[in-house]
Amino acid sequence: MAYTIIEVERQTGVPSTTLKFWIKKGLFPNLERDKNNVRYFSKSDVEWVKWIEYFRFTKMPIKRIKHYIELYYKGDSTFEERKQMIEDQKEFIIKDMAQTKFILEKIDEKLKIYEETSGNLFCEKKVGNKIKKLPPFELGNKTKS
Repeated sequence: MAYTIIEVERQTGVPSTTLKFWIKKGLFPNLERDKNNVRYFSKSDVEWVKWIEYFRFTKMPIKRIKHYIELYYKGDSTFEERKQMIEDQKEFIIKDMAQTKFILEKIDEKLKIYEETSGNLFCEKKVGNKIKKLPPFELGNKTKS
């Protein structure tokens, strides 16, 4: 079965403008066209849309995705290289998740400061011998006296 770009958009949630961009970047080398130059996606192409979206969510560059797709179409002789690319991406995701978790913890700390200030715009904090009025975003940070 063949699907138009609008049908693929409805099935996957990926905007047609994004699909067109990916087409221009060469991510769908085997799209069929009819006599009116309308592009048609196969069921396999729709699966590629989903994988491209997964790769993009994990910050894989378009150029790397294109290389992966090219390897796929070269066949089984590229199996090990494709596997390595997926393993590399997994490692990137694990590191990215750790960084995201760290940032989430920092955001939670910041939210706690806001909750403790009860909405006061400025808070008092003892710095050395002096009491300074600080905006909530500076609480918890080291300040120079």
